[in-house]
Amino acid sequence: MLLYFANNTCALAAHITLFEVDADFEAQRVDFAAQEQRSDRYLAVNPKGRVPSLVTDAGVLTETPAILAYIAQTHPEHDLALIGDPFSFARVQSFNSYLCSTVHVAHAHKHRGHRWTDDPQAQAALTRHVPSTMAACFD
Repeated sequence: MLLYFANNTCALAAHITLFEVDADFEAQRVDFAAQEQRSDRYLAVNPKGRVPSLVTDAGVLTETPAILAYIAQTHPEHDLALIGDPFSFARVQSFNSYLCSTVHVAHAHKHRGHRWTDDPQAQAALTRHVPSTMAACFD
C-alpha cells in the first residue's frame, strides 16, 4: 500500500493506524507548501486534491473514515473497530464521521477561512469564532 499524507493534517490518523497494525506500506509526503496536492501527478491519485489517499491493490481510497475502516477490516486480528459487531462498528463510524464533518471543519476556520470567504475581515471573524465552535463540538 502507498499512503499519501501531508504534515499537520488529518492524514496522521491513517499513518498511525497503519503503523499500529504493522501494515506493509510506504508513505509519500505531499508538500502543500509547494502545492503538490494540485499537481497533475497527485490529482491522478486523488482528484479532490486532499490527503490522505491510500493506494491499495484494489484501488485508491480517500477520506479518513473510509481508510480507517479499510485498515480495520483488512487487519481484523487487531480488533480496531469492532468489525464483528455491526452496531459497534457503526458507532465507530459515527464518531469518525463527526470528527471529519464537524470538528475538523470547525477547526479549519482558524487557518483556512479562505475556503469560505475572500474577505479578510470575514476570515478574521471566522478565526476569532473557532474557540467557541470547537468548545461546542466537544460539549
